[in-house]
Amino acid sequence: MIESKYSKLAMKVHLISRKLIKPSVQTPPHLQNLNISFLDQLAPSLNVPNIFYYPDNHHVNNIEDLEKSLSEILTLFYPLAGRYIQDNLSVDCNDEGVEFLEAKVDGVDLTQIIQQGPNSNRDLLDHFVPCVTESDTSRLLAIQINKFKCGGLAIGLLTSHRIADMPTISTFINAWATTFRERGISDQVRRPRFDCPFLFPQRDLRLNFPPAPKVQPKIVTKVFVFNKEAIDKLKSKIGGGTDSGVKYHHSRLEVVTALIWKALIGSVKAQHGHLRASSVRQIMTLRRKVSMPLPENACGNMYMPFISRFNANGESNRLELSDIASLLRDAKRKAISDCANAVNSDDVFSMVTRYHKELFEELNKEEVDTFKFSSWCRLGLEEANFGWGKPAWTSSKNFPIDVSILKDDKFGDGIEAWMTLKEIDMLHFQQDPDIDLGLAFLTGADDFTKQAHDRS
Repeated sequence: MIESKYSKLAMKVHLISRKLIKPSVQTPPHLQNLNISFLDQLAPSLNVPNIFYYPDNHHVNNIEDLEKSLSEILTLFYPLAGRYIQDNLSVDCNDEGVEFLEAKVDGVDLTQIIQQGPNSNRDLLDHFVPCVTESDTSRLLAIQINKFKCGGLAIGLLTSHRIADMPTISTFINAWATTFRERGISDQVRRPRFDCPFLFPQRDLRLNFPPAPKVQPKIVTKVFVFNKEAIDKLKSKIGGGTDSGVKYHHSRLEVVTALIWKALIGSVKAQHGHLRASSVRQIMTLRRKVSMPLPENACGNMYMPFISRFNANGESNRLELSDIASLLRDAKRKAISDCANAVNSDDVFSMVTRYHKELFEELNKEEVDTFKFSSWCRLGLEEANFGWGKPAWTSSKNFPIDVSILKDDKFGDGIEAWMTLKEIDMLHFQQDPDIDLGLAFLTGADDFTKQAHDRS
């Protein structure tokens, strides 16, 4: 019996079966070796967890239907069924298969998991995705189907970041869902393109990657929810601005990131007794940003980091929320401009490595606190419809590294901030007046049921 440390819920997860699902058609010989791109070379070596929740689903009586559609869609996403070869920096597309687990969940209904929200049961979510050892870096995708007595399903994915970013993962889950719903690969399935190794061939990367800390600090994951009403009030509080004479309003992502960054700066000040220089690392997709022509459904890692800086002693040391939001917007605007000037592979390589060097230099500065953010908003994860309707909720789980993931809430117009911080940083962060419900427009992280009632 697995008991949540944060709620009264307890459950048992029984593993029923474990197998490998291979592509239904053998991968042709000329596609059986896929070198990773230089963008993949820069990606972190970790597995990304995603969970999709479908309550009261009595339409799947046989898991074999999910297996069959997965086998079919893997003919298009064939690298995911292969194995990564670290020594060769390549994927052996040998059709060895995707690990596929079927599990039965007793003791709790899926609706309880959804209604109580992520903070109440975030330790239980870890059991809805496959368990892969850190030493096993060759597998690229593992899937776990969790069946509840109430008829609900939770589909857990664990995808290697080595060859897939979040848009790639979203493309895959939606393609699989459509294949299942349409009982085969139809014209509605977005065909992936694995052209990145040809567009961005491997390079000799001479970068000083930051060393791993000698002592790993204890980290903790908590979720903070900002609903539409909260975000609208944040936007009103921050206001807009002008850019080259053109008026603009900050996006929901900018205002939520600004609020969190401001609170993090405050939490560091509370620990050290004075303001410290701070930076935020965000992620920008290269899709539809660079001037170099790219395939519409290009899959792989196609992003770069960019940095926003808060100078504790300089002109950019104002801690007003509007000033923090402007720092974020200015850094994003510069990154977009640089992308627009990248017209070929060499330009992209030069730009991406420059931004990575800046990031690594920032991470190596002891006097600067760097906070990492990643946005999963508007990627289509909430659109994965297997024929049972869109998922009632999507989530991640406890993350192994310190990063703040911002994703769409269950209604699509709010933001869930899945924050993983050092334990001491989280303690001070939660005590910030803006986070500790000091402002009326902030929504508590466990207030899922109230939000659902207010929207009905």
